[in-house]
Amino acid sequence: MVKEITRDIKQLDHAKRHLTTSITTLNHLHMLAGGVDSLEAMTRRRQYGEVANLLQGVMNVLEHFHKYMGIPQIRQLSER
Repeated sequence: MVKEITRDIKQLDHAKRHLTTSITTLNHLHMLAGGVDSLEAMTRRRQYGEVANLLQGVMNVLEHFHKYMGIPQIRQLSER
């Protein structure tokens, strides 16, 4: 019985870890997409000083997506 409970707890721990990773990745994706859109808008308005500040943040978030560059949408955001 103890083994069954331990096994169940272990499964829940794995599920929690995967869920936490998924939520964090989605949050980073949201920040990346919003940052890219903001960069494009600022560039059109020639707000280059603000672009420089935001660009560093976007680049930091983009580092989290190196392992996902095989996904076309992520690669497209990266290229933009």
